[in-house]
Amino acid sequence: MPWFRKHHTCPCGTDWWDEWDCLCNDRCPKCNAEIEPDDHEAIEGKDSSKIRALNDRFRRSLTGGRVILTAAVSGLSDELRAQAIERMRMFDGFNADNDPHKEHDFGSFEIDGHKFFFKHDYYDKAMQYGSDDPSEPEKTTRVLTLMLSSDY
Repeated sequence: MPWFRKHHTCPCGTDWWDEWDCLCNDRCPKCNAEIEPDDHEAIEGKDSSKIRALNDRFRRSLTGGRVILTAAVSGLSDELRAQAIERMRMFDGFNADNDPHKEHDFGSFEIDGHKFFFKHDYYDKAMQYGSDDPSEPEKTTRVLTLMLSSDY
């Protein structure tokens, strides 16, 4: 899950940092006022390493979830589509800019002037709602979507 380190400054003069899985407001520890974060940074969440390993395994093997190709990708030539799937499987260009939470859940690459994106999504087992815990395979159906950037 994404995780954020947030800084808050209260009008009462108190300032503090906290860590949370969203950029939500926090209560001042001195006066209990609700304060919006005035600064934040994305950090690795407590389950990021497990989510990263599950995402890498799924992306490389294409087993353990559902793989979706958008209509635009399905409409490409067999050769280009096969190259794109293979490039997605072998992708290792993750860095702080495209993977701030270190979960390997999004990537992009180009082939012959076509820009591709892939992304992981996490659903409950019934595929009706988001997963409560993407680090737990028994609670999560992983969906890996390969698309052209114009699909996004």
